Amino acid sequence: MNKFYRKYRTVGNWINILLMITVLVPLVALSYYNHPSPADDFCYIDTVFKYGWLEAMNYYYSGWTGRYFGIFLNHSNPLAFHWINGFKVLPVVLLAATIFALYSLVRHLTPTLSRMAHLGFAGVIFFLYILKMGSISEAFYWMAAFVTYTVPNILTLLWIVLVLRWYRQDTQPRRSILGALSAFLVFAVIGSSETNLLVMVLLVGAWWVYRLLFHRKADGFMIATLLVTFISCYFYFSSPGNQARIGGNPMGGNIPFSVISSFTKLGSLAYQWVFLTPLAFFSVIWLMVLSRLSVGARTYFSIPVWYAVLLFIGILSAQLFPSYYGVGIEPTPRVINCVYFFFLIGWFYVLGVIFHDLKQRKMSFLQVSVPRFELVYAVLLLSIGLSFYKSANIRMVYTDLLRGKAAAFDHEMNNRYAALRTSRDEVMYLPPIYSKPMSIFYDDDIKTDPNHWWNKCMAGYFGKRAIIMKDTRSAQ
Repeated sequence: MNKFYRKYRTVGNWINILLMITVLVPLVALSYYNHPSPADDFCYIDTVFKYGWLEAMNYYYSGWTGRYFGIFLNHSNPLAFHWINGFKVLPVVLLAATIFALYSLVRHLTPTLSRMAHLGFAGVIFFLYILKMGSISEAFYWMAAFVTYTVPNILTLLWIVLVLRWYRQDTQPRRSILGALSAFLVFAVIGSSETNLLVMVLLVGAWWVYRLLFHRKADGFMIATLLVTFISCYFYFSSPGNQARIGGNPMGGNIPFSVISSFTKLGSLAYQWVFLTPLAFFSVIWLMVLSRLSVGARTYFSIPVWYAVLLFIGILSAQLFPSYYGVGIEPTPRVINCVYFFFLIGWFYVLGVIFHDLKQRKMSFLQVSVPRFELVYAVLLLSIGLSFYKSANIRMVYTDLLRGKAAAFDHEMNNRYAALRTSRDEVMYLPPIYSKPMSIFYDDDIKTDPNHWWNKCMAGYFGKRAIIMKDTRSAQ
């Protein structure tokens, strides 16, 4: 059985990596056709050009939101350097960073597995993530969205890695460097969005409770992190602009409604993610992998089951809570992306904790014979094929790329830029974008009203008095 398992483990690693490639390659290819969105991307830089970089950030911090790190990134986007093609590069960097963060976390949680196994496991999570995520465009292509959700998601995983590494270091210089990097990541994540703020606060709080409750000790690293957390939360909540985002809906600020809605929504989403994807079958394979690891190799899974489950549910529901409490509406697709990302990671981790606990209780299970092992793999492959075929996200990505919709969108956008740059008219009439590849296009464009925010921002960026959308096809 051991020889058989080693053979299928090698094959399985390559299958996992192949799954990642099947979704990663088209996403990278689509990046070539990406463009800044009229929704917000031009507005940040138009404000920079009008008032200066620091004053523009202060304008948003004082008048709209406390997301100080998100403000910093948005006001430093490639348009600030007149580099529109930078929006073709950023998605590639973001995709690579997501896989790297997943790989790094898996590598530190299961250090005895091979690098191929780590990359394959990261590939599985990435594959599952793309299958059922709420919005691909908001996760990797629309900068106004991904700097406040995807970027802090990545930084949160890297922060966990730094914490794990800090406790494994023996030399003070290395600990100091890791501690400084950790402090920056806490500051950055909390300043990105209220969703990620809650995730980070819960993780830091859980770390403190675990160390005090089960180890009865606190170290300087914990104290420094807690201090940075408090300072970061102060900067976020002291923003005068936060009030502008609250109170727009009568259901906003209603705690019972927000709590009930968050758990209800989480239950609905969890059902889809577990039963409408191959997650359950990947979970069986994951348990088989864990059964081959020694007790020492499962060190990071040796926490109480109740504690892991409580933290898992708490982090997921906390991400949904701000949408209901702040503005009283359903979470946006970009928030659902965030919840699903941590759901997948937490799901596999909690399974590991449960497995380790049962093994510590000397409960023997998963003694799988060769025929049953082959059957599990066969069912898993069949489930993967069906999920790949039925996934609306996968279909959209490949359709936009292979049927030329993304290329047509790129052509229309380049024509729009050429008209804005070459025309001497102060008032520009532009046709709407007809080709809309929804995998990379956030469905919002300039309007027929020249006083609309998106029109004014684009007009200001290109030095025009006004931009008006005119449907030339209807006119014809």
